[in-house]
Amino acid sequence: MNNKKYKDLVKKRAEYEEKLRNARIGFRGVRHEDSASEIRYTQIKVYEGFINSIDEELASMKKARG
Repeated sequence: MNNKKYKDLVKKRAEYEEKLRNARIGFRGVRHEDSASEIRYTQIKVYEGFINSIDEELASMKKARG
């Protein structure tokens, strides 16, 4: 396993966790015809997707290592 890549992914995951936490502050869902809440919801989903992708890559790296 590439130790540097693993550490970089862990660092990126922590950064996106923080961004996701901040994006969720005060968010109460998508309001009808409110573009700001729709954009915020999309941003939250993108951060969640990034985190899931990083988790999958970390898991595959651990699995490949044995």
